[in-house]
Amino acid sequence: MSPSCFFFVHSLLLLPLFSQAYLRAGSGAGLKVQQETGRAAEACTCDCCLSEVAKSFHSKLACVPRGGSTSLLTEVGDGGCQTLCLKPNEGKVAEFFADSGREVDYSRFCMAACQPMGSSKDLLCADKEEAAEQAPAPVVALVASAPAAAASGLASSPAAAESGIAADLARRTHLEQGPLGAPREVESKDASGTGEEERVAEQLAEAAVLQAANRATQAKQAAALSKYAYEKLAHSRNEAAEAAGQAALENVIIDARKDAGEAAQIRLGWEETARAHAAQKALVAAAVYKNAKVKSLSIADAWQQSAADLLKVGKQYEEYSTRQQMGEREIKKQLLADASNSELVAKLHAAEVAVEHGMAAAKKYVKQANAAKDEAARIRANGAWYDQAEAAAAAHAMYADLPKGVMPPPLPPLP
Repeated sequence: MSPSCFFFVHSLLLLPLFSQAYLRAGSGAGLKVQQETGRAAEACTCDCCLSEVAKSFHSKLACVPRGGSTSLLTEVGDGGCQTLCLKPNEGKVAEFFADSGREVDYSRFCMAACQPMGSSKDLLCADKEEAAEQAPAPVVALVASAPAAAASGLASSPAAAESGIAADLARRTHLEQGPLGAPREVESKDASGTGEEERVAEQLAEAAVLQAANRATQAKQAAALSKYAYEKLAHSRNEAAEAAGQAALENVIIDARKDAGEAAQIRLGWEETARAHAAQKALVAAAVYKNAKVKSLSIADAWQQSAADLLKVGKQYEEYSTRQQMGEREIKKQLLADASNSELVAKLHAAEVAVEHGMAAAKKYVKQANAAKDEAARIRANGAWYDQAEAAAAAHAMYADLPKGVMPPPLPPLP
């Protein structure tokens, strides 16, 4: 199945997941809330999608919107995310929403363009295309060394071992024999191919280790036979035969030690490669939360700047009201001298209205400025959550990628 087909089918399978909850909440309600706040729709991003349990799909994880009505299903808040967003202009997601308008609902975007990271809920989702592009190279360092080691070992093995190991190595490669004897490429079961390459690399390494162990076992058996022959010859008076047996025993022991050392080196190289691959996986998982934290802090800075602007406008209105009050006092003094002047009465009334309007506007803008400050403080307070989630995602990705029996390395420095 091509990547585009898989992308489309995956989106269709996840579409019924939150349709009922979305219909109960009403898409019109989300649009109304967004219009009341006066915020324009921003570009769609997977940072506004969280992984939640999809009960209709055997308790697997799926991406849901972080903001809007579905934010009640999460435990981390909406993070300042909206209900609608601007769809991308290029890529597979743009093709998927080609028939839609400029703005799309986050409930559709999260299911079509994002995928869960790890196996825990309430974690930020990652972009499918970016995750596929940033995936590290598979563990294939041993693919080239393992066949060479196998070829060197086949020269000294018995005929039966030669045929068995050669057949096993031929069966584990990426090429299979066609109907006319010409090699043809085996179709990969994985769209990216990384899983198959990792499996082949591990199998080739295991084959090389088993071959070296087989040679070591044969060498030990030969050593035992030589030792037995040496003990028999020890009772003989033939010193020449005794020296020959001793030399043969020493040669066999040297060969056994050499084979065991080669097997240990192959194993150590495979473990180091696996650790490096797991550390790269950890960095990829941590980068998602690092980028989300940077974006969240930038939003907090915008709220702080908005609070400063609103407070400035409130002070301007307050100064305006003060000037009108001074004018009102001056008019009242003039009316004491000429109470029947209708023009002064009209000016006094206008000044009183201006004072009242200015004070009301000043209080309104000060209230809005305080609300903006509180929003900025709330967003910054969530920064610790991003740090904890970054470390947890990196550790989970690293341990999940390590093969069994491999000692995990220290967690690499996170970005």
